[in-house]
Amino acid sequence: MSLIEIRQLSAHVRLGLWRIDEPFEGSARERERDAVHRLLHAMTGDNSLCIGHECSGKPILTGWHVSVSHTRGFASLILSDCSEVAVDIEYLSDRVGRIAKKFIRDDEPVATVEEMLLLWSAKETLYKLHSSAHLQYFDMRLLGMSESIIQLEDMKNNEIVEIHFERSDDFVLTYSF
Repeated sequence: MSLIEIRQLSAHVRLGLWRIDEPFEGSARERERDAVHRLLHAMTGDNSLCIGHECSGKPILTGWHVSVSHTRGFASLILSDCSEVAVDIEYLSDRVGRIAKKFIRDDEPVATVEEMLLLWSAKETLYKLHSSAHLQYFDMRLLGMSESIIQLEDMKNNEIVEIHFERSDDFVLTYSF
């Protein structure tokens, strides 16, 4: 397992990426948990920190706002000491096309599988960012997409949220802070 990068997004927000690429004894879930644990320690330098979870499944970490995501071969973690944050990572594939009707509204013009995957990931990020609102996919609407920002409307809270995104050869990454 190896660190890809740790990036300072702002004075209070850090984003980390980890490649899960070494043999590991245990289940896939345990392997992902181990990768997140290593990434957390690489990002903070504090080996005593441990991410817990609320009953809802939302990750919690004393003294931090935290969000975690993993996908085939990768883990991501975003931390802030002062505000809510969210991250999602999805490996590239056409699987999203099979479930598009479950999360794409009729008024959201997405043309390609990559745009569908970006929208799926952005909605996952907004869901995590506004976890207490218990948003459904159709409570979120795509307003626009630039080279690195997706604008989503949280229709439940009447709020427009910017979701940052990046593409690689292996995954799409979305985050908000």
